[in-house]
Amino acid sequence: MHAVLIALGFALTLASCGEDPGPRQTSTPSAASPSASPSTSEMRWIAVIDVAPDPSDLDALTQRMLDPLGIALMVAPTDCFEGLPDAAGNGYLIGAVGDSRSEVEQRVVDAGEEVAFSADVMIVCTD
Repeated sequence: MHAVLIALGFALTLASCGEDPGPRQTSTPSAASPSASPSTSEMRWIAVIDVAPDPSDLDALTQRMLDPLGIALMVAPTDCFEGLPDAAGNGYLIGAVGDSRSEVEQRVVDAGEEVAFSADVMIVCTD
């Protein structure tokens, strides 16, 4: 339950990634929301599990990864990262963030998933 509250609490973090700075929505966010709250322009490694054009396509995987990845879980628009390979495309990604490539890749493997790709990225979305 704690991980779900963390995920829901940081869903508003993604609001600053959009181009329209309109009013905050008070509706309940989908499960496809970041569980980590990165600082502005922070360099981190990310091991991406999957990418999708719509965040709701990642909901089931997000629910499965909440416990095994904990605070390393990141679900966010690809626009929130600088340094992603072309394979990321445009849309949303789910993966694990951390301080080293080996750390994030091992977290994903330990969670029972395969790493689609890894990258040393700058997280540009703000809290």
